[in-house]
Amino acid sequence: MKFRKAAIAMGVLLGVTVPFGAMNLSSRNVEATILVYDQKNVEEAIKEAVQTAQILTEEQKQLALEILNTKSLDAKKLLAMLQSQQAAEQSIMSGDIMYPRGTLEKLGKLPSILNRHSTPTTIMENEIGTIEDVFNGDATVVDLYQRTMKNRRALDATYKAAAESAKNIQVADGKLSVSVNSAVEAANNAEGQKQVLQAQTAILAANALAAHNGNEALANIMAMEAEEYYVRNYEKAMTEKMEQDSRESMARFCSH
Repeated sequence: MKFRKAAIAMGVLLGVTVPFGAMNLSSRNVEATILVYDQKNVEEAIKEAVQTAQILTEEQKQLALEILNTKSLDAKKLLAMLQSQQAAEQSIMSGDIMYPRGTLEKLGKLPSILNRHSTPTTIMENEIGTIEDVFNGDATVVDLYQRTMKNRRALDATYKAAAESAKNIQVADGKLSVSVNSAVEAANNAEGQKQVLQAQTAILAANALAAHNGNEALANIMAMEAEEYYVRNYEKAMTEKMEQDSRESMARFCSH
């Protein structure tokens, strides 16, 4: 009886401990399996996530760069620079040199050699005359005297036009300077390649206009000097003509 009870107790004990032992072994195997599986997947997941992040980051950088490179300067700033340059260009085209001969005559003025509605040759021939008129006998002494007075007025008109043009160039260069300063500031604060290029284009345009203004000033000086030499040559021809006429007149008088 005691043996039977002991056997039953042992069976119960084994019945209880064996399942728990099996469960414990099974639990360890499952845990080990899960840990190995998760570790591989986590490593792959991390690797893929890093690669994806890098790809997205590079794409985002490239996209951001492309967006910046296509971003234009502020429209108001561009318009202000353009208007400054246009105003500078218009400043050159002002004053008496822009009026036709008829309008100037109504104002009691003569067109200068710098007049935009004529050519230097036309102005010199019409306002001063030609030495052919002097030597072919078409001009009398009175005509030559009146022509000399007119020459002085023609030169005076040119001097005034040159001074006015020089002032206009000075004003134009001042407006170009404002445009360049705005463009330089825009270039320094540029957010992308397009803005830099737009600022550089504005600066190049201003430089081109400034160079044009410099050429305009030199051309005016050359035209003024050419007219002075033309007048000098014309008056020299008049003097020679009058001396020749005087000698011929004296010779005729002596021959009688």
